[in-house]
Amino acid sequence: MDIDTRIRGGIVHTPGGPVKADVLVSGERIAALVDPLDNTPAKAEIDATGQHVIPGLVDLHAHTRIPGYEYKEDYLTSSQAAAVGGITTYTDMPNVEPPTTDVELFEEKRAIAASQCIVDFGHLVSPMQVDEIPKMAAAGATGFKIFQVSGGYPHDPRLAQGESEHIFEAFQAIAKTGLHTSIHPYNQPLMDKITAQTLAAGAPHDIHTFARMYTNDVVWRSAVAMLLELQRETGVRMHLLHTHAAGSLRLIEQAKRSGQRLTCAVDLKYYQLTKKDVAEQGARCAPGGVITEDAERLAAIWRALNNGVIDVVDTDHAPHSLEDLEVFTKDPWHGPFGSPQYEYILAVTLNDVNAGRLSLDVAVKLLSENSARLIGRYPQKGAIQVGSDADIVVVDMEKEIVARDEDTYTKVRWTPYHGRKLKGAPILTMLRGTVIAKDGKVTAKPGFGRYLEGVPQEPVGGRDWYSIGLAYQARG
Repeated sequence: MDIDTRIRGGIVHTPGGPVKADVLVSGERIAALVDPLDNTPAKAEIDATGQHVIPGLVDLHAHTRIPGYEYKEDYLTSSQAAAVGGITTYTDMPNVEPPTTDVELFEEKRAIAASQCIVDFGHLVSPMQVDEIPKMAAAGATGFKIFQVSGGYPHDPRLAQGESEHIFEAFQAIAKTGLHTSIHPYNQPLMDKITAQTLAAGAPHDIHTFARMYTNDVVWRSAVAMLLELQRETGVRMHLLHTHAAGSLRLIEQAKRSGQRLTCAVDLKYYQLTKKDVAEQGARCAPGGVITEDAERLAAIWRALNNGVIDVVDTDHAPHSLEDLEVFTKDPWHGPFGSPQYEYILAVTLNDVNAGRLSLDVAVKLLSENSARLIGRYPQKGAIQVGSDADIVVVDMEKEIVARDEDTYTKVRWTPYHGRKLKGAPILTMLRGTVIAKDGKVTAKPGFGRYLEGVPQEPVGGRDWYSIGLAYQARG
């Protein structure tokens, strides 16, 4: 066997659990997992003694800002940030300028990414035009993205689909493609009404009032309730984003218990950023603090992360310039908000593992395996086993770091975790057998990434992609 690289001495997290083994890489794939005493020679070795070896992260919620908002981020800077953070595959969103609503715009965007991206990548397209849905699927879209939320960029009113009849029609068409659709659930009319009442009662027109309105449980759970019924009727492969509301989590748990096939994700800002972060960094950490100050709601999120109700932790990597955030501070209901997340998503999660909030194997499922299943790419991605792509991250669970703006690769050069002490960090990232980042420094060249089409799957039933959702039922 011709072996290019041997990763020696690590604890390897396989689909069957952690094992003490060496990983042998031939070309772009994992050739074998062998006993550390095995003497198979390799052209190069990576010493992972005492470290943990996990599959590269697969993130399905990136905002690369291309085209139209290149001053915030682009494919090169976002993928560099991803690489140092342990992410080897990502998919980005259609709320750009112009929005990705047809095949021509989709193919233009994919071509830009191919010249810049250093990690493997996909793209979720907007199903605003129903007749474009089968065309975009045939052209290789990784999946679809529906926004119920509206207001101002990044919640582009041109992409808002709040009406049940429009979503139902889109679900019908998407179900026929076999691809999934990610959804930002939101009851925008209800949020507008609650906001008007709250402001009329004398609440200040500031980011703190906005955060309370934006994260209001009923705004989210009422949208999820409607979406669950439409999914039940159409059989579409539905993936719910931002599932931080306790009411949403209860509805999703009930749906899974009854056998309904769906998945959901939560992003870090809803359970990591605190009131203290907002006080110190302001709009950089909005709408953090509201949820983490609610002990009952935060506990519901952690239960859902550990028992399979939440299937995926994604990033919602959403860079904005600090100048843009000044606009948000003045008008939170229409100004842009969001935060870059890529450099520290894994370190923040490893810190939680060290604190005993979840196990490393659960973290791997949440950050890698389940996302790969969602786009039909498991076990090519999201697994360390023979035949899988050699997408590998070596993590040092004892390494202590301090997150810093100046250590970021994102174009806006800031992180909401600035100054936070974290225990556990990625020290090496490999994509398809090539080291693309080491010790916080990028080593790959632009254009190394490859595009990943979504793999069509059955809209209902089966244990392939739906084994994600079924994992909860098996534990129940």
